[in-house]
Amino acid sequence: MSLTTPALNSIRHTCEQGDELEAYAWLEHDGRNYGSQTIKDGKSNVEIKTDFVKVPGGQYGGEWAVRISGTPIDASKDTAIALYFYTALTGEGSLELLDAKSAKRGLNQVQLNGNVPSLGDFSFVIHDDPNNSEPESTKKEYRKFADLSKTQYAAFNTPPGSTWKVKDILQERLLKDAQALVNQHRVNMPQPPHTFALQNKGEAEGTIFVFQKMLKAPFQFDVAFVSKSAHPEKESLVKKDASHLIGDELTEKLALQKTTFHDRFEKTFKLKAKGFTPEQVRFGEMMLSNMLGGIGYFHGTNIVDRSLEGWEESEPVDFLSGDSSSSDEDDYFGGDDDEVRVKKPAPNPQIEGPSSLFSAVPSRPFFPRGFLWDEGFHQLLIGAWDNDLSLDVISSWSSKIDENGWVAREQILGDESASKVPAEFQIQYSHFANPPTLLMSLLKFIERSKAENFDIKNTNSQKVLSTEDTSVLTRMHLDNPDLAKEYLRKVYPKFRKQYFWFRKTQWGDNEGYGRDGKSPEAYRWRGRSDFHTLTSGLDDYPRANPPDASEIHVDLLSWVGSMAKALRAIAKEIGEEADIKKFDKHLKNVQIGLDAFHWNERAKAYCDAVSDGVGQSSHVVHLGYLNLFPYVLGIIPGDSKRIENFLDLISDPNKLWTDFGLSSLSKSDKYFGTGENYWRGPIWMNIQYLVVRRLYELKNSKSPYAARAGEIYVSLRENIINNVYKEYERTGFVWEQYSPIDGKGQRSHPFTGWTSLVLLMMAEVY
Repeated sequence: MSLTTPALNSIRHTCEQGDELEAYAWLEHDGRNYGSQTIKDGKSNVEIKTDFVKVPGGQYGGEWAVRISGTPIDASKDTAIALYFYTALTGEGSLELLDAKSAKRGLNQVQLNGNVPSLGDFSFVIHDDPNNSEPESTKKEYRKFADLSKTQYAAFNTPPGSTWKVKDILQERLLKDAQALVNQHRVNMPQPPHTFALQNKGEAEGTIFVFQKMLKAPFQFDVAFVSKSAHPEKESLVKKDASHLIGDELTEKLALQKTTFHDRFEKTFKLKAKGFTPEQVRFGEMMLSNMLGGIGYFHGTNIVDRSLEGWEESEPVDFLSGDSSSSDEDDYFGGDDDEVRVKKPAPNPQIEGPSSLFSAVPSRPFFPRGFLWDEGFHQLLIGAWDNDLSLDVISSWSSKIDENGWVAREQILGDESASKVPAEFQIQYSHFANPPTLLMSLLKFIERSKAENFDIKNTNSQKVLSTEDTSVLTRMHLDNPDLAKEYLRKVYPKFRKQYFWFRKTQWGDNEGYGRDGKSPEAYRWRGRSDFHTLTSGLDDYPRANPPDASEIHVDLLSWVGSMAKALRAIAKEIGEEADIKKFDKHLKNVQIGLDAFHWNERAKAYCDAVSDGVGQSSHVVHLGYLNLFPYVLGIIPGDSKRIENFLDLISDPNKLWTDFGLSSLSKSDKYFGTGENYWRGPIWMNIQYLVVRRLYELKNSKSPYAARAGEIYVSLRENIINNVYKEYERTGFVWEQYSPIDGKGQRSHPFTGWTSLVLLMMAEVY
């Protein structure tokens, strides 16, 4: 909270776009032991930096420390702020503050002792830098009110489910105490630092402890977590047991970790070797770090509607309760010629869980939860940096696939997650799908394993692991074929079940509406409305309007084909011979289905198909990302004559090509830039990555189109990297999407979810 222009609404807590910060991001983060984050708050005239390091020790995962420092943005201005550090119990356990009763004017030193089942005994210690200074106050105020050179605190007892509301709880206390001072000192009010100081009331126990530091910039202080299990010789912990985690010791540890991070980054991505400038290298480090810094553990209940499980909707639309356009006829399955007309089940959302998820997030301020279609893209980058961390995330997601093979596309677990989602989007429907991108990342794991020169099936190629190598945890499944095979055997049944759920629930009519039935592979997304197909991930991309049960969708058929390819590769590694033959057959039929049902000769593109109203199938032609999926997911082989059409589409300035990347919809389409304009022109980095990766594969292949693909690859990659970096330099953020008109960043920010794939393009790690 700024004390220069104090206001309770100036308190920053979680990442919020509404805070209008000039920049904030993890600039360095290794995903496990070290990170450095910068928050630039122009309104408060302060740049805050948080650096953490984790060290091994004990039986509960080690100990850690964080250094919080601040410098004024404009050194000519006086900058005073209040910083709050809090700890909260979310389950069983206890917290007790030492010397609480003698802290009427503040704590000289802070030691908070605690115990929880998963951590044993521990302490939090706060260590002040001797050069810190507090906001100025008169001697009279100094004697009468809180001693601002000390740490102030407040303790609260709240239900475990309310700990995430700590900002609201703190604001209520500050307002109450400030009002009491106003009533007591109507004439001689204390200065703001004293007005908004926490009143140390002597509470020694609570479920939440908030510690307040009143400081003038520049400043710094350290917070250390000390585990009793790391000091078994001690009867009880004292502050000096944290000496290895604070002060000069912490300074040395942070410096070592910083150097280690930079060296490992260059070894992994080789940006310096590729000629990128130091500023561009730091940009690449930021994208990786902010992705890793967004990984979190989520727990809670979610809302699921399973009322349409096993049913086939007469129209592929969401529930229309309360929609004036719906009628009684919309509530029935079957037509006039059916012998039985069955009433559609009523919506029936139910609370399920609790359950847990370990996941990255697309955007900490705007999308701070797991998204199925985003997560597979996230793991392409995370896996390139830390293979085994990525496998942990994928395993957690696989555990969310239910007994039918369904997994919710949006993981809204608990009240805190739900508070970020409009009520109309909180319900997850168990007959709705989402692009199955996690299998892309599993396939990359197999490719990384092969690049390590061992065959997962060959258990005699096991490498010797060094216990002194601290990076061993990042690649245990790359260094040990037995572990790799065991992992694949564990997750394979779940993803196999998801695949067959797709085939069962998202099927489309391959014989009606004048279709020849040459292939049994035809699919349509459930969950359509007039202008949205949220389940496809492409939201408002134009499709048939109005929605129709005759639709079959080219992107969904391509995703099913990509699942078959990935599962075939896994089945091959673990010896599931019967499944290999099955997936081969499915993939062949997908390729037949693409040409039989989706190829439009006039547009020279694969398109959605729908009934034309007289019982014949026709194509819905809106050129853009939708038409690229058969190519970028590798369903169409490199020697196919269709590749030339793909290259024509993406390189045409009147269609998708721009100086900033590929537009999501052709500039010549009547819907370009219309409506909410989400996927109707803006440039998205996940699709840029898929296209660039496919071009890279083609240019390095024996395809007759290799040379042309290579030329497009060089130009497209350069355009994308230059624009995203330029916008980062201009705005301080990477963005959810970019304008096809001027390249400017748009929508939520920072968006270091799949936009971070730009780092893989820079490194050419596909």
